[in-house]
Amino acid sequence: MNDLVFVADVHLVEGDDLAPAFAAFLRSLVGNTRECIIVGDLFNVWIARRRFMSPGQLHLMQVMVEVAASGVRFKYVEGNRDYFVGENWNERPFSEVATSHLEATSGPTRLLVSHGDLVNEADRQYRTWRAFSRSAPVRGVLALLPSSWGQRLANDLERRLRGTNRKHKAALPMEQLEGFTRKAARAGHQGVVLGHFHTQVQKQVDGATLWILPDWRDGQRYLRFGEDGAGRFVTFTA
Repeated sequence: MNDLVFVADVHLVEGDDLAPAFAAFLRSLVGNTRECIIVGDLFNVWIARRRFMSPGQLHLMQVMVEVAASGVRFKYVEGNRDYFVGENWNERPFSEVATSHLEATSGPTRLLVSHGDLVNEADRQYRTWRAFSRSAPVRGVLALLPSSWGQRLANDLERRLRGTNRKHKAALPMEQLEGFTRKAARAGHQGVVLGHFHTQVQKQVDGATLWILPDWRDGQRYLRFGEDGAGRFVTFTA
């Protein structure tokens, strides 16, 4: 089969009971999926330099390398809890890592894919934090830190993220989401795929379709496109 799969917001933590199920999901793609795009926040916090990564994170990446070697192409769109993925994992297992968005095609359907955290331009507090936390000075500090500080830094980042954009997470910013979809449609896309909001949505907006992925860890739901370009939400069962 030549299917295209999207999954988002797995938010795995070290020792997570859900990690084996997600590894089983990845392995289940072999033979029926040509491409899997992870739409951000694979881990609860991911500082993607190898020396800062936990054993569980490194193990899951090895699972993805093995699945990729079996013929599934992986791509990644960085989410609000991802740091420097593209600088460290842009060849194995991912054939492409995007910091803001990428394009995907399934049959006649051209899709714009983004995590979704930057759709709401009114969320200035978060946008400021995002720019700072991925800036060159932060990269410089990371280069000087010993590897043992990685998990401590990740925990601190998680605490800081809890305090950002609470008001803007209380409800879907539908006006901004629909505006984002209309802009994509004018650029020739038939649909938009987002994560971030942890709510399953399939909505027509001026001839284009807005898909918002549910968080995978709550129900193990994902989005699958067949060769005809039609998308449908699916529940993974081991």
